[in-house]
Amino acid sequence: MAWGSWWRGRSGTGPGAPGRSAEQPSAQAVLDAVADELSALHGERWRVEGPEVRGPGALAVRPDFSPDGDPDRWDLVFLADRDRPETAVPDRVPRIDGGDQDPVRRGVEVWASTTGAALIELVAHNGRFAGHLDPSDPDGLPGWHAIHGGVVGWGTGRHFHDVQDWLVRNPVLPALAPALGGDLGRDQLVGVQVHFGSGGAGRRVAEVRVHGEPHAAASAALAALDWPRVTEGEAYVRTFVLLVRRAGARPPADVRLRAAGRQ
Repeated sequence: MAWGSWWRGRSGTGPGAPGRSAEQPSAQAVLDAVADELSALHGERWRVEGPEVRGPGALAVRPDFSPDGDPDRWDLVFLADRDRPETAVPDRVPRIDGGDQDPVRRGVEVWASTTGAALIELVAHNGRFAGHLDPSDPDGLPGWHAIHGGVVGWGTGRHFHDVQDWLVRNPVLPALAPALGGDLGRDQLVGVQVHFGSGGAGRRVAEVRVHGEPHAAASAALAALDWPRVTEGEAYVRTFVLLVRRAGARPPADVRLRAAGRQ
């Protein structure tokens, strides 16, 4: 594929798994996990400062919890410039139960490998963390320059990797383009999260989020694609694409410079 995909598996279970906590994670646990994961990914120090995690230059990440206390509804908001709210890119963190690792750590690890990688690549702009797709790339979204993050799967059973392998082989942006349409509410820095999979007892997930919010038409289009439906065990996959700018829009170079600490 044009964007140089990679993948790695994770054991664990997805939505609807038994034995899940009824409480939201603590802010400190989330901040510590984000600092650790982004430091390891980026090769630069990210540190907790008050209610956010700060990276090099003006980069920052802030947790955003659901006001109703729902343990499955909390986001991480990445800011390319912490002093400019318009550079914020929110994204829902996946809940991954099972295995011997804390669910908060597991969710943040998957977020970092998909969303975090794409957003760090916005600043690095060297292809080290994620792949670039120009508006004419057949694997991309027409009319947009995009940065495609990693493809991460998790699950149990014999068909653990099937859904993940399918996404690596089948770019979904072109298939979702008609449902997404050309107007996504912003001309730059639009996050698109893709998450799907299935398991026993008829469990099935197919969700597309645009700038942190569910997109009904794109989710329906995703559900209609021919990705493998797993009935033995569970298999889920997630990826994230940062739509940097609409074709013809002014590139956010000033954001990249300040975020990297060069202004």
